[in-house]
Amino acid sequence: MPQVSVVIPVYNIEAHLRQCLDSVAGQTLSDLEVVCVDDGSTDASPAILEEYAQKDPRFQVIRQANAGPGAARNRGMERSSGRYLIFLDSDDWFEPDFLERMTARADETGADVTICRADEFDTHSGQVYDGSWMLKTQLLPGAVFSPREAAGAVFQFTYGWPWDKLYRRDYILKEKFRYPDLAVSQDLVFVYPSVFCAGRIAVLDRVLIHHRVNRLASVSNSRSKTPEASYQALKLVEACLEERGLMEIYRQSFLNWAMEFLVWHVCSIGDRAVQRRYFRVLRQSWLPEQHFDRYPKRYFTNRTVFAKYRLAKYAPYPVFSAILRFYKAIKGRRAA
Repeated sequence: MPQVSVVIPVYNIEAHLRQCLDSVAGQTLSDLEVVCVDDGSTDASPAILEEYAQKDPRFQVIRQANAGPGAARNRGMERSSGRYLIFLDSDDWFEPDFLERMTARADETGADVTICRADEFDTHSGQVYDGSWMLKTQLLPGAVFSPREAAGAVFQFTYGWPWDKLYRRDYILKEKFRYPDLAVSQDLVFVYPSVFCAGRIAVLDRVLIHHRVNRLASVSNSRSKTPEASYQALKLVEACLEERGLMEIYRQSFLNWAMEFLVWHVCSIGDRAVQRRYFRVLRQSWLPEQHFDRYPKRYFTNRTVFAKYRLAKYAPYPVFSAILRFYKAIKGRRAA
């Protein structure tokens, strides 16, 4: 049994794939397997994967018809055999000692989930940006904790992506966590339950992974095509809390996250016509279904998010859109 299984879903990523694979092949921890799942690529990605599999027996390649990153991750998970499991996006890359440090931390603490820091690499500008916002250690009771000890922030201290999280594979198998068949936001349905169901979580306060942003073909740029998938993902997370009898413990954290996620989701839709349509859905359906009005204002801890929620609830779309553009312009000037 290898120490770690690294699952990499791959789809039309020839420009960045070698950097990703080299970062795994060059790990200081050599006892690993790399399960690459080609999700029906039509560029040179399959040939690159085959090249690495030919020269390094730790690499294996699975091919499937295009079914999306969630299905690819599930397929890779089924084929993995390591003691630990991590999912790496095929345009991101590890620090050389990522796996050595993460597995040592997991072994030391007995954690089901071990989380590290990351930074962001902008493909367009070539700049590296601070990623401290991705892991909010100030919300945690310590560097090793149970989710219940962080009940008020279990949806806030980390984000719903898997690539900064090392999982104990037997924990994932026992809990039967899977990625759903959704076009976008499928990560949420795997990641958040894996966090709030864990017995113990450990944090490694060190930047060990580099996350690529501003890539035109990225999954994060596809929300305009299937906006409803994100709401479906939220409802699946909610259902998991209910089914496992955990909603009362994590309700406030979940509702704060749900409010922020729903408003952010509609705000981030790039196509104005699609945004207008789903703004109407947000107001008439998605927000009322979460029953935010049952709770006092003080229940919601982020004042900016609450202001956007009130704006989405009461303002007509042209006003909402104009204020949103103004807010983005101000934010952009501050960042410049």
